Amino acid sequence: MIASVAVVVVGALAAGGLTAVNLLRDSDDGPVAGQLTNTYPTQPQERWSLSVDEVLPGGSFLWPDSLSATYGVANFTEIGSTLVTTVGTGPGQQTEVVAVDAATGAVKWHTPADGTITCATNVIDSTLPCVVSKRGERAAEVQFYDIETGDVRSTVDRPSAEMVEVSDGSVFTIDSFQGGYTIARGTQRDLDAQWSTTESWDTQCVGSGDAHHFDVSEGIVHFSSIRTIALDAADGRLISDPNLGSFVRLPGQGFAGVLCEMPISDDGYTTAVSSGDGTEIFRAEREYPADPWLVAESESRPFVGSDGAYNIEDGSPLWTVEGGEYFSLKKVIGDIVLGTDTETLSGYRLDTGEQLWSTRVGENLQFVESDGEQVLLSVDDGLVAVNLTDGTTSWFLDGDDGYARWGKAHDGLASITNDAFSYYPPTGGASGVPGRLPSAGDNGDSEDQFVTKCGSTPVLTPIEYRTQAEGLVVRMEMKASCPGGDIVSTNAMRVSITDSGSSVASAVFDFSDSPVYLPRTDRTNTTNSIEREFLYELDSFWRLPNSLGSSSSLTDATASGSQLVECEDEGTSDSSLTTGSPSQARTNSPITAVRSAAPTTADVETTSLDALRAQANADLPYVRGDLADRWVAQISSKRIGLDAADINGAQVRWTAEEILRQHLQLRLMYPEVRLLWSDEWRTFDLRGWWITVAGLTFADADAANGWCDSKNIALDQCFAKIVSNSRDSSGTTKYRR
Repeated sequence: MIASVAVVVVGALAAGGLTAVNLLRDSDDGPVAGQLTNTYPTQPQERWSLSVDEVLPGGSFLWPDSLSATYGVANFTEIGSTLVTTVGTGPGQQTEVVAVDAATGAVKWHTPADGTITCATNVIDSTLPCVVSKRGERAAEVQFYDIETGDVRSTVDRPSAEMVEVSDGSVFTIDSFQGGYTIARGTQRDLDAQWSTTESWDTQCVGSGDAHHFDVSEGIVHFSSIRTIALDAADGRLISDPNLGSFVRLPGQGFAGVLCEMPISDDGYTTAVSSGDGTEIFRAEREYPADPWLVAESESRPFVGSDGAYNIEDGSPLWTVEGGEYFSLKKVIGDIVLGTDTETLSGYRLDTGEQLWSTRVGENLQFVESDGEQVLLSVDDGLVAVNLTDGTTSWFLDGDDGYARWGKAHDGLASITNDAFSYYPPTGGASGVPGRLPSAGDNGDSEDQFVTKCGSTPVLTPIEYRTQAEGLVVRMEMKASCPGGDIVSTNAMRVSITDSGSSVASAVFDFSDSPVYLPRTDRTNTTNSIEREFLYELDSFWRLPNSLGSSSSLTDATASGSQLVECEDEGTSDSSLTTGSPSQARTNSPITAVRSAAPTTADVETTSLDALRAQANADLPYVRGDLADRWVAQISSKRIGLDAADINGAQVRWTAEEILRQHLQLRLMYPEVRLLWSDEWRTFDLRGWWITVAGLTFADADAANGWCDSKNIALDQCFAKIVSNSRDSSGTTKYRR
């Protein structure tokens, strides 16, 4: 278990092992601790926004940390699908702990607290511990809030408590007093049950009393304020030098920090690198430790300082970077080291130090989050996403006034200011290994890497699906049918996807303006395919992600092995293109279909009916578990043969094709939309109807109808409904007036 705002797992340093430069990818195939769960290849759109006036009229959102709240800073903590913040009347005036549902933006609870509030970043036995200190008094207590209800389940008096954390089934506390700190590990009832350690402020590496940081991860307790302290989590033993500052964790290796001395040496910083038990391994002169921000545990990853990298086993230099006066290496994401110089961000290979790219991103850049493919940076005028492979700007989100705090929010991304709390769902699929690059030399520029035109269409394999406002996006692996690779330049290639014999999507794509060069499939290189995203707009797809594979959310799914792709070249290719270098392995701009194509497995009506059934089946578990027996907003009910108005008011003779088209359109417009078949629910008296509901629940019928009003949906198309199999239809419908 890990606890803190920005922590990683720490283990012991191995005595031996492979040389660091030979091993970049000794990791699993998924994201690492702290990484965004899903990807953001394109600019996200706000799904919900919660105004502070809905919680405390005229108040402010404030960081659930009393010291930061004193300066009026807003922030939140992610605890599963619950986002925790506080509100108050102004800087230093916290009055309530607030819990918000990440999926919907609904306030789950808000509980008053008599004093300033500092909360943990994890829970114990489904409770969130917070230090509540009475203003102006030397009196504090640790209160344990039920994470689901906000009820205070227990309280422990702790007059000098300053901070609290949870890790490995224990409660860790920081108590402050004039001249020092006491750090303890205990239980919900006895905060000192396991150990208690007191350390003075005495240090030559004096930090700021205006900021503090407390985190606990496997093996090490770390606290920084006036002094930096690192303790063995098992017994409370001090394992850091008293004069250590600028502490960073080295996942799988230990920790590092700057050694301070007075007077300050003319030679600059000296960094000490230590194993997890505190044993010093080596020192790096004139270096400041970079942060291994998003990396897997590794015994062989190089240590990165502000100007270069060192072998983790003996401290021997591996490579250095020459930068300007304000240049420094700052972060490590997977195989990539990021450096900054005022307004510029640069990327370097971790194994060789080779510069990959450099790009200007803006003033006052600050690292925010990363999905492993993009790094998100806050700059003066917005939020910018930079592609880690080539340094291009993937997207820019305008409107950040410089005071917004961004952070991971369950499966997405959220921002908070004093006035508003907002959520931005992912625009891509599930995140993978962060910052992955091929080993040095994998893709050389030798002549045998060049590809030639192939006479057969390429092999496409779905990897993941997602929906966005424009339609269905399918990420596919593209692989040449010929050993020598391929050049895809046709102006009309039909790409049709089927799932267990039923059509998923079918459309025609034009590659003439941007030909794709597929790598060789023989043994001359290690990368024999690339990935591209294909956008199928409405009327060219019939199925949604949650009916196709392993879903990470309603709008995203990993493809299953039952989906097949059929490609047919229906156009002409550029005959002048005969050879060239392989295209970039992955890009963030979907290829948009130029026109829809007919389903390949049956006629449109049969395909649409099969898709409606498949979608209702996919949505049924969610409807049963999360929507049934509650008030919801019903936004469409259609049966085959009905004559009725569409969303835009046009009269339609409803067929299976038209019903599916409207449902897919509603799915792209409103949150958490689900499909039901009336025959499967007792509260529908009529048989044979396809029912679309917005997948949000409401306290009563008026609240559900209020949602319809807020969306400006026609009176006869949206109204309150209870879906149930435990009662009949009486009293389960309330129409709007």
